[in-house]
Amino acid sequence: MKYEEMRAMEQTHVCAVCEGSLVTVWDPDLSIHALVCGKDRSHQGYQRIPSVSQLVARGQGYKLGGPHTQESLEDLAKRGVGKVSLMVVDDLATNKPLEAPQLTSLITWGVNLGLKPWLGHVCIYFGKPYISIDGYYYKNNERERPFAISTRPMNDQERKDYKLGEDDHGYIAEGRDRDGVVVANGTGIATKDEIEGKSKRDPEQFRAPVVHGHPQRMAEKRAEWQLLRKLIPLEEQE
Repeated sequence: MKYEEMRAMEQTHVCAVCEGSLVTVWDPDLSIHALVCGKDRSHQGYQRIPSVSQLVARGQGYKLGGPHTQESLEDLAKRGVGKVSLMVVDDLATNKPLEAPQLTSLITWGVNLGLKPWLGHVCIYFGKPYISIDGYYYKNNERERPFAISTRPMNDQERKDYKLGEDDHGYIAEGRDRDGVVVANGTGIATKDEIEGKSKRDPEQFRAPVVHGHPQRMAEKRAEWQLLRKLIPLEEQE
């Protein structure tokens, strides 16, 4: 990871162990810059600072303080109050509004899996239902002892193993149990071809505009999603 990327992550990520701030330091032994926890350099992994809506969607609304509890925020979302509701009403791939029967089926599917669709836990992509990353986080936070989730850029050996090019982005997500042991990991990659590829229908547009605009975050999110699917295999309950 480049020095500029490390400095940028200081603003968007925190330590996955203690949620402390990250700092970029010089490692004299390896003669490279390293992104480490500002409280304890032995801590491993980072996690992205979630938005307010993500905290609620992931069942962590209690961290917000103020007059609302997680339960009251979920109730507001269920009733579609203001901007609290995160219910998906369009196909994320086509932007086509979901018809009433399709929306009802999506809600029923999500509820049957123990999820809360009004918190954005489920979505439709090219007509097929999917569980969102926040839905997986929600189920993880319901556990008596949630897995600790952290992400990190692939190291040189991992990049070599996955045959990544210089302009490809690769991330590893790790899930740890209460003893700090890594029990599963996920891999996320965004290739240069995917980042720069142009649309066949409109050569002036990028084929994957979201990946083009945020390749690092996309690779990181893919790693998280793959990891959470392994840790919380909700699809098996369908």
